[in-house]
Formats: sequence, structure tokens, C-alpha cells
Amino acid sequence: MLPVERGQYAIGLIARVPRRGGVLLGYFFGPRRTSAPNDETLNGLHSQHAAFVCRFKDSSLFRGEWKLLCTLKGFDRSHWPVPAFHRFDGSVTHVPASSAVSDWRVEYGDENLIVPLNETPAEATDLKLCEDIAYDAQLLAKEVGQRVIELAPSVGDSAWR
Repeated sequence: MLPVERGQYAIGLIARVPRRGGVLLGYFFGPRRTSAPNDETLNGLHSQHAAFVCRFKDSSLFRGEWKLLCTLKGFDRSHWPVPAFHRFDGSVTHVPASSAVSDWRVEYGDENLIVPLNETPAEATDLKLCEDIAYDAQLLAKEVGQRVIELAPSVGDSAWR
């Protein structure tokens, strides 16, 4: 459970824990909650319902700031893929046979979420991908909290899926 506001939490699923490095991949879900959901709810999570998917630093887990709830029954990596990300590097790079590039589509592998496997100039659709940064605890709480609030204000919202 990730604290997103005072006394309110979002649920996260750690989809990748590489052997090397302190960067993990997480899927985060709403609605905001005041207490932990039951195991049945947690085991009913699906990747397509995530409010946010990102790479994040693992320090809050090691410090015990985030509560670990359970292990997802029947977890299958293929149902929780490592998505591509978007990076705007703020500079202009000249790529042979193309115009100047400042936006990139960045792809990581399952076992290394620090060094990209592939970086290519971003297409228009890639600009909507999640930002390519490894969130620290504070920035992640702010981003997840905002996205969850946009989707559903609280656990009592019957429109939440």
C-alpha cells in the first residue's frame, strides 16, 4: 500500500524485481483507500485496470514505509508486461536519415530496469506513454495520488473498475 495522502492509500503491484539495481516496475491502482483491501480484491487486479505504471526506486519498501499485503496468486509475468516509456531529454539529437529528435521511446527488459534495451525516436503515439523516470517515494506518491483522484475520488465510488 502506497500512502498518497494523509490517511489514504493506493494499491500497487510489484511486477518486476530485477536481480541488480534498486529500480522496480510497479502497477498502481485506485481508488484511494483508508484500509487494506482483502486478498480476493487484490487477486482480482488486472494490468489493464492500472491507473499508472512506472519504474520506481525500492528504498521505501526497504525502510518499511509501504506495507506489503500479499503475493498475487498465479502471477504470470506475461500478463504484467514492461511497457515502453517516453523520454523528453530537453536537447536536440541529430539522427541520420531523420529530423532532429528530442523525444524518445524507451524500452527496458525484464531483468534490467536501469539500462534501456532500445531507444528510438518517438512517434506521435509514444508521447502519451508514461514518463521515463525512476520515481522516488515522494514523487511517486504525488503522481499516483493525482492519477487515482482523477479516476475515482474514493473507494465508495461505484463507477470504479
